[in-house]
Amino acid sequence: MGLLWHTVFNENLGVGALTIANATLLVRAAERHGYRPVLHLMGSHGAFDYGHEMPGEHDFMNVQLKALLNPFSRLNRLLRQCDIVFDIGGGDSFSDIYFGKRYWLIILSKIAVGAARTPLVFSPQTIGPFHTPMARRLAVAALKIARKVFARDEVSLAVLEGLGVAEKSALTCDVAFALPYHQQAARHESDGEGRPLKFGLNVSALLYRTGRSPHSNVRLTVDYPALIHSLLERLTGDPQIDVHLVSHVISGKDAPDPAVGHFEDDYAVAHQLKSLYPQVQVAPKFASPVEAKSYIASLDVFSGSRMHATIAAISSDTPVIPLGYSRKFNGLFESIGYSYNIDLTCETNEAVLARFDAALTDVPTMRAEAKAASAEARRRLGEYEAYLDEVIGKLAPRHV
Repeated sequence: MGLLWHTVFNENLGVGALTIANATLLVRAAERHGYRPVLHLMGSHGAFDYGHEMPGEHDFMNVQLKALLNPFSRLNRLLRQCDIVFDIGGGDSFSDIYFGKRYWLIILSKIAVGAARTPLVFSPQTIGPFHTPMARRLAVAALKIARKVFARDEVSLAVLEGLGVAEKSALTCDVAFALPYHQQAARHESDGEGRPLKFGLNVSALLYRTGRSPHSNVRLTVDYPALIHSLLERLTGDPQIDVHLVSHVISGKDAPDPAVGHFEDDYAVAHQLKSLYPQVQVAPKFASPVEAKSYIASLDVFSGSRMHATIAAISSDTPVIPLGYSRKFNGLFESIGYSYNIDLTCETNEAVLARFDAALTDVPTMRAEAKAASAEARRRLGEYEAYLDEVIGKLAPRHV
């Protein structure tokens, strides 16, 4: 089986979470039919390696433009050898919200699968937005190649309907809700009595260092650095709150000077903030998505702007205040009935702080809603799991 835009080398642990969780669901489906699949990961190669968390036998191939355009490349030969390809699009890259080259790679990779005559399935992901007519036309061309398309929220499903592919589309949820974690690291709710509240805050370097970011289509109505400073002043000023800065995109190398480190490195920004707020704790530089989720699961409350860090929280029943920078946050959290998401693309700093303060006044209610939302997410994910069982069941006779 081919797993397109999956990787165990990416510094963005959210992409890694999608890879490990989706692979886990695929392997479980195959095992129900009596065989162990070989998973061929195809995506981007970074400085990390958390392949030890992958279930079953797997290998990896880097996806590059030159290889996609060469029909005789190893990449295209591999696509022809696969029985089926599951494409997760990095979770949210099937959109022109990011820079142009990334979108072209996403589109061309799907065209390459079509040229290989290998069945293509869009695993659960955000669909759109598409800001230009050209981006929409490319999206439609790519979607026509797929046999099945899974949207992880209602907004994405509506986009698919608007693009004319409703008949092959289905609604489910983000596969990261199935990412395992170490239960022994998780907090016990009764432990909160008589000790400070363990509050985790993820600060997105992409947003904090927005002046250095090439992701020009990200538009906020808040002053993100000022908002983070205001939150930290509030949190560190309360002796009953123990603040942990939690990174979810981490550079493979330590920056000599955090102030000028890689623009996407949350860990460098966390150390930069610690120099301003020395009483905060900086969470470890996680080596894998499972390690990150296990740490987040040990906290009492979490907030952040990396979506899969917030999913790590809510899927471990940790109350969370997402600070979203794109509609993928709204689509996901609204679809599972969670009301504490804050949209940084339409709120002011003052409004965000007011909503944040209100949420912290009633943590038990937030926790109860998080548990209910997590249960709804797993129910929705069952739609995707049922399809995997069906389609992989048809492949099984070739391999048993």
